[in-house]
Amino acid sequence: MPDVDAIVIGAGHNGLTAGTMLARDGLKILCLEKTNWPGGMASTKELFKGYKHSVGAWAMIVLHQEMIDLLDVEKHGFKTIVPDTSYVVYGEPEDQPFVAYNDPITMANKIAEDHGPDAMRGLFDLFQYLRIYGKIADQERLKAPESIDKLIAEAPDAETREALQRLCYASAMDIIRQFFPDPNKHRTIQGSLAAMSIDGTHMGPYTPGGATSMAFHYTASDAMNVFKLPEGGIGALSEALVRALEAESGEVRYKAQVKRLLIEDGKAVGVELRSGEKITAKVVLSSIDANTTFLKLVGEEHLPFPFTEKVKEIDYRNGYIQVHMTLKEEPEFTGHLAFTNENKMKWLMAYIPSADHVSKCWNEYKNGQIPTDPLAYCYFPSMIDPTVAPPGYHTATLFSHYFPYDTPKDKLREHAGIMADRAIEQFAKYCPNFKDSIVDKLVLTHHYFKTTFGITGGDFSHGLLHPGQMWDSRPVKGASDYRTPIGNLYMCGSACHPGPGVTCVPGYNSARAVMAELAAADSDLVAAQ
Repeated sequence: MPDVDAIVIGAGHNGLTAGTMLARDGLKILCLEKTNWPGGMASTKELFKGYKHSVGAWAMIVLHQEMIDLLDVEKHGFKTIVPDTSYVVYGEPEDQPFVAYNDPITMANKIAEDHGPDAMRGLFDLFQYLRIYGKIADQERLKAPESIDKLIAEAPDAETREALQRLCYASAMDIIRQFFPDPNKHRTIQGSLAAMSIDGTHMGPYTPGGATSMAFHYTASDAMNVFKLPEGGIGALSEALVRALEAESGEVRYKAQVKRLLIEDGKAVGVELRSGEKITAKVVLSSIDANTTFLKLVGEEHLPFPFTEKVKEIDYRNGYIQVHMTLKEEPEFTGHLAFTNENKMKWLMAYIPSADHVSKCWNEYKNGQIPTDPLAYCYFPSMIDPTVAPPGYHTATLFSHYFPYDTPKDKLREHAGIMADRAIEQFAKYCPNFKDSIVDKLVLTHHYFKTTFGITGGDFSHGLLHPGQMWDSRPVKGASDYRTPIGNLYMCGSACHPGPGVTCVPGYNSARAVMAELAAADSDLVAAQ
């Protein structure tokens, strides 16, 4: 008799989602987490006493209300904050900053007012174009995906087929230029679009295939991204999911690192921990990436040769830095950004002067260089969520793409510090009190996330958002239905369809696949009796 019905490896939001769904179905669930906190690469930590920082992911951009309701996390204390604006993207003083408003009517009016009617039409037409992709993505979201090429071939008309083909295989700039043909106009809008499109890739905005990431990012939440913050930091979602799981008699065990899966006759029968303890189960679900799951925890000796080679080809090259800071006073922007001091607009500022600037940073990065003038996002969550900092003080987190992913270990601290200083300077030149207000600072790179969470390359996407790594090729061809070549072993994390982001969808879909298979097995057993 197995010790539990299901073991879930990893207490991130997807693992906890899968565990909660299975516990509600009456299964005895044990979730094993190698750290001593929930959330994985979307957790809240007190890095500095009295302050809460979101480590890894930080915003609820793609978490649908449908999933919040399905998981009933609001009953367990989960709350979201929706500010009036999502972000302010800026460049040089001569470039009009791009402000994204969360209300679509306000957004349209402000774009026309700040950038002109041609910019408003360009964005509207671009978002309508992206919705061609979004429509089929939404149809495939809560299920194992079809082949994208099959979906393109089955499109109702030639115009739709051509659009889908471009949105999967063209570069991001091919799409952007279709609606913003002049590279010298609306530079901050084009820069914002380009930067979102290279997130989670090893690509620049002109790299063929980058449109896949663009379409993914801009349709996961219906084209116009709305940035929502969870009250108390990003880990609040996983903390609520822990309470939801425990309410169904499930258990989360911390500091329980899995050493290997126990395989008998081609089937997973449990796990062995680093401590030497063995725990058996009817099924095992892994919320970590495919490389770690199959090549480290399962072992090549248990897997078919073609499958292991596919897993080895997954691209995880994703270099970045995240800088967590505490501030003794509120930052005050000046000059062409002084308007952001009103109505808390400055809660999220982004230095992305143009699409070509994104490309310049990419070219430096792919040559192993630290970008001279790195792209940078800096947000101040305490401005809209006072629970994360003491009264009168603030938290700040900066994120910057394109930190060289293969930086030698002995140079990590030095090079990360250089890039952090350069990124901080992008804000300090228009915010004179920013640098002097910094009390504490911690610079994390993708290497930290690799070491702390055991994720290959520290890649927050669990496999980059490239055309050959999406849809029915996620994590690899032949294993996109959450099942694996190992019987009773399932994948349930961001390595699966539909991909990364705080969505809970991979965990939800995987749990449904497990429940369907267990129900079928029970039916077969009853029939045999």
